[in-house]
Amino acid sequence: MNQVNNSRERVRLAIKHKKSDKLPKGELVLDDAAIGKFLAVQNVGFDERSDFIEQLGLDLISLSPVNNCPTGKLPYKADLAWPDLEKWVNKTSLFTFAIIDGAFEVGIRTLGFMEFLRLPRTSPLSLRDFINKVEKLNIEMIKELAHRGMDGIILADDIAYNKNLFINPITLREYFIPSLARQVKEAHRLNLTVFFHSDGNYRDILTDLMNIGFQGLHCLDRNSGMTISDVRLLVGDKLCLWGHLDVEDVNRANDPIHLDELVSPIRQLHQQKGFILGTTSGIFEGMDLTALKNIYQSV
Repeated sequence: MNQVNNSRERVRLAIKHKKSDKLPKGELVLDDAAIGKFLAVQNVGFDERSDFIEQLGLDLISLSPVNNCPTGKLPYKADLAWPDLEKWVNKTSLFTFAIIDGAFEVGIRTLGFMEFLRLPRTSPLSLRDFINKVEKLNIEMIKELAHRGMDGIILADDIAYNKNLFINPITLREYFIPSLARQVKEAHRLNLTVFFHSDGNYRDILTDLMNIGFQGLHCLDRNSGMTISDVRLLVGDKLCLWGHLDVEDVNRANDPIHLDELVSPIRQLHQQKGFILGTTSGIFEGMDLTALKNIYQSV
């Protein structure tokens, strides 16, 4: 291509399943301890994170709010702060995502894993009320984030483990998916891109997520049966797929043979379009970041 895209445009083209000059790359999480160790600095702020992103050649930033709400309580919008948001939006060419937790994630964190999973059976009215409160909070945040210039939203709900969903798809369709649909609709009304994130194997509701308007998926853990090729067969070109690399891939990438075996299929995924390369986990302390940088530079 003669055209040269900046990072924001590169990601937008991937979401639209169009070809760009380079394969877009991004991470869901950038751990401060990992950045500090990689850059050999004590304190990590906007400048250090920006330098780290540039060194790895990433095209997007995913921002999580600082939650000042006491543990076990459902936060209000005023409890959630977004440090440096305007700097990322206005001072960089990165595509900017904001991560918002869905009702399943918030429920487990607030009420505890087993108690929350029992709610559909023990107190469905309480469950509906809780989901509605999370939905109201999320829509308030979506409006604020759109006003402040964000490009997209990631609705994060870890609804699955490596084999299957934590609860049956009928329950998800009755209680959770209609609420997600309303949040997606509001984000689209405000011209925001919307991705869904979950760990594990959630193949049973892929069609539901596609039908309510999500434009992309993050994670896609091969060890959980969510390979890019299999998911692509199920969703076609309706969803942009983001992820693919696991920790083992990264830790073995200093081996030239393994690196070549890893990079070749990634280049093919780029040719197929609708793909953003990243790890399934995000970047954390202990990961071999030099090896990850080798992967990113090789593709």
